[in-house]
Amino acid sequence: MPSVPLVSIVLPVFDDASTLRAALDSAVAQTLMDVEIICVDDASTDATAAIVDGFAQRDSRVRLIRHDRNRTAFQARRTGILAARAEHVMFLDGDDELAPRAAEVALAQAHASGADLVGFGVTVIEADGWSGGTYERRLQPVHRRLEGEAVLSELFPAGRPAQGQLWRHLFRTDLLREAYALLPDDLALPRVNDLPLLFLAAALARCYVSTPERLYRYHFGRGGSGHRVDSIERAEFYASAISSVDAIAAAVETIAAARPDAQALRRSYASMRSSIIGYVAFQLTEKADGPVLDAALAHLHTMASAHDIVHAAATFYPRTLSTLRRHTPWQPQTDRPVRSILLATSTLRTGGVSAVIRTQARYLQEEGYRVTIVARSGGSEAHAVPAGVAFVEMTARALPAQLEEWGRICRDHEVDVVLDHQILYTPHWPEFALMARAEGAATIGWLHNFVGRPIYDGTDRLTLIEECAGTLTHIVTLSPLDVAYFRLRGISHVSWAPNPPSPLLSESVAHPPAKRPPTGRVELVWWGRLEERTKQVRQLIEVGVHLSRMAVDFRLTVIGPDWTDLTARAFNAAARRRGVGAHVRAVGPRHGRELVRAIDRADAFVSTSIIEGYQLTIAEAQARGLPVFMYELPWLTLVQHNAGVVAVPQGDAHALAARIADATGDPNEYARLSTASRAAAAHATDHDIPRLYREIVTGTVSEEYSPAPTPDDARQLLGLFVFFAERSHRRGRSAADSSLSPGARVWAAAAPVGRATLRRIPGLRPLAHRAKGWLGAR
Repeated sequence: MPSVPLVSIVLPVFDDASTLRAALDSAVAQTLMDVEIICVDDASTDATAAIVDGFAQRDSRVRLIRHDRNRTAFQARRTGILAARAEHVMFLDGDDELAPRAAEVALAQAHASGADLVGFGVTVIEADGWSGGTYERRLQPVHRRLEGEAVLSELFPAGRPAQGQLWRHLFRTDLLREAYALLPDDLALPRVNDLPLLFLAAALARCYVSTPERLYRYHFGRGGSGHRVDSIERAEFYASAISSVDAIAAAVETIAAARPDAQALRRSYASMRSSIIGYVAFQLTEKADGPVLDAALAHLHTMASAHDIVHAAATFYPRTLSTLRRHTPWQPQTDRPVRSILLATSTLRTGGVSAVIRTQARYLQEEGYRVTIVARSGGSEAHAVPAGVAFVEMTARALPAQLEEWGRICRDHEVDVVLDHQILYTPHWPEFALMARAEGAATIGWLHNFVGRPIYDGTDRLTLIEECAGTLTHIVTLSPLDVAYFRLRGISHVSWAPNPPSPLLSESVAHPPAKRPPTGRVELVWWGRLEERTKQVRQLIEVGVHLSRMAVDFRLTVIGPDWTDLTARAFNAAARRRGVGAHVRAVGPRHGRELVRAIDRADAFVSTSIIEGYQLTIAEAQARGLPVFMYELPWLTLVQHNAGVVAVPQGDAHALAARIADATGDPNEYARLSTASRAAAAHATDHDIPRLYREIVTGTVSEEYSPAPTPDDARQLLGLFVFFAERSHRRGRSAADSSLSPGARVWAAAAPVGRATLRRIPGLRPLAHRAKGWLGAR
């Protein structure tokens, strides 16, 4: 063996008897003869030491150093580096091999450039013998030469997954000794024991070069990589990678203290640490067996904060969030003061859910809370933002970027509680709830429709809410029957709350108009958005058909904006085809006093909705003295014990028309219904909304709003769910009916995607209406 070798090849080995011969064969076969091969046996229990001894007897370049106890590969490498006699060192694991020219090519690069470390290409060999996969491509060097601070910033780029394999590099030996000198002599790192050393070496290095030549053969899955997490012990082993990165924090600060670019170094370290936390979360969620996963994630949260875990997952491994959200334990609302509340929606407009949010914002403001409304999509109406309320329209569209923006909003507005009004309508609300929790804000999910809505829509949103309920501090529904469902399903952090009175309702209750029985033509009214799927607006035409057949002199005025599945033009065309175009007519939207005048001209309000959450138009109509004729919606609190409401079974247009004809033709019955309507409307405003909102955001809701379920609740829920499932099935069959025109079938098939697109880009709605006409789908 030459007196001074040119390259020291360090092998940290432990119980590698089955693969070590191939590794050593590749080391002794190097074309560069002037090498030393230092095998550090970390107290193996198999024939590892004997195999090294055999090689050492045949080749004097091979040396064996034995640890008396297992001290991890991190310490084994330290031992090898301290024993190295060459000016340059490279590493080889006991289950891998070096290419024959590895030492020669890497050393030539170092001599030619004066670099502190040299990177080179890698061949990754899978368990089945194949190579050339995605992981192999990620391991190839990217930069040919780096100098100064760029060595660290480019080898560990912020926001990118950290790659820290020592065996991909040749090092100046003193560089590694300097890095080790910054760390405790007895530091043991069971998992990810190479990345911390490479990070410190990159921080200390002044020059890096690389060659694309593939000089290392890495066998994926032979060591600690690629295994199932089938026990909590293995989960703890995986998670210990975070401890390995945390162990060099003090050393990073020591280097930073002597550098003018200290903040850049700290940012690189923070990104690298976050990358490892994200990687651990990813490994656990991908590889943990079912019975182990919850315990594994619980252990992960002892290694890193929820804030760090969610941020890391969102930044580096966003698909991990889909598992984290299902395995997040519920946390009750804390008793810390609530000062800042964020109301989340898709877009802010003037009607529907937006109207509730605007009123809710006003009540919360009056209670002294700082209120922010956030729209996650574009298309909001500026005039819809209440005075004194901060408004943010998010700009990010990809989920990881959205979550980062969400986190910034929560921080910037110092949010304590999020009221998310989209959990029934978007699949990614749990990720937003996780991010809010990471920023110290609790999320309360607010449902704006009956709990059976996902069944009727044929979606899995109800399952999503159940699986991810742990991410929500509280769930607010619109009726006691909704509460019963969740409590029957084992979710107890749920209550109901009525929607706040609209300005029209409050003003009308305060100043109720007089209402006389009709003496001539019966004027009927309906208002809302022209949404066919849930409001069944076309059923109003059928009611009109039956009223005509009963020879009732009537006019039914339909008020409201066009929607994605129905326009006023299409509605009026359908009425004409049914022969009632002169009696039933959609007139478009009306607002303010114009809407009130239209209501006051009417004698009764007609509703044909199949599903609603809290149909405020019922209370508004009753406040103006109108009797209400509707299809049954038994869960609605507005219609329970409401003597001003006449309800018939769903879809029975003939029965609804008959009840209208009877009541409007009997002055005494009409007067009774009108008086009862005004009383019911007054009762709808009896709730102490400010107190209820205060209890919701502080986690102190009384049992009155979270009642225990009863057997009758279960019976009623079961019947309703069967009904909605059957209706959903029939609607699906209807959409696929071959009797439809080709254009109509195309429209029906594209409708789900189209609706999702219009939610994100509301400005396309007029074009969608035109396209529907071109396809003949109206």
